[in-house]
Amino acid sequence: MPNLMPGKPGTKEAFGISEVYDDFTIVIPPKALKHYGISDRDVIFLVTGQRGKSGFGMMKKETALNTVFKKYLNEIVQLEKIYWGNKRAFIMLEIKNGLIHINEDILKAFFITIGDKLMVAKSTTLTMSFTPVEVWIDIFNKHGFSEAIENMKTLPVF
Repeated sequence: MPNLMPGKPGTKEAFGISEVYDDFTIVIPPKALKHYGISDRDVIFLVTGQRGKSGFGMMKKETALNTVFKKYLNEIVQLEKIYWGNKRAFIMLEIKNGLIHINEDILKAFFITIGDKLMVAKSTTLTMSFTPVEVWIDIFNKHGFSEAIENMKTLPVF
C-alpha cells in the first residue's frame, strides 16, 4: 500500500481510487480487502465521516462490534437500510464479489454521486475511508503537501 509522502510520518497510506459506477457499485481495492480481512459475503458497516463531508468509513461488522459504533450496530435490524444516530448515517451491507452495492438513498446519505472518484485509504487499523479525491486535494493543498497530490495520480483506479 503506497504512502502518499514516503518518509513523512502520519501521511496517508492509500489502496487506490474507486469510482462510484452508474450501476451503483464501488470496487473495494483487493489489497484493502486483504489488509482488513474482508471476504466475499462478509457484512460490512459503513458510517459517514466528518459531519457534513462526503464519503464514508468502512469496517467489518465483527470489527465494528468492538468499537464505539457497537451501539449503532445494535440498532440495525435490516441490511441495506440507512439508520441515523448522532447526526451520522450508518448502514450494514453484504460484500458481493469485492463490491459495495449501494442505491440512491445511500448516495445521498453519504453525500456522494455517480462518477465520484473516492480515494480508499487506511484511516485507522480498523477502518478504511472512501473520501472524494477533491476533498483530499483540498486538504493536501492547505498543508502544502504537493507531493501527496502528485502521488495520488499514480494510484491504481478500480
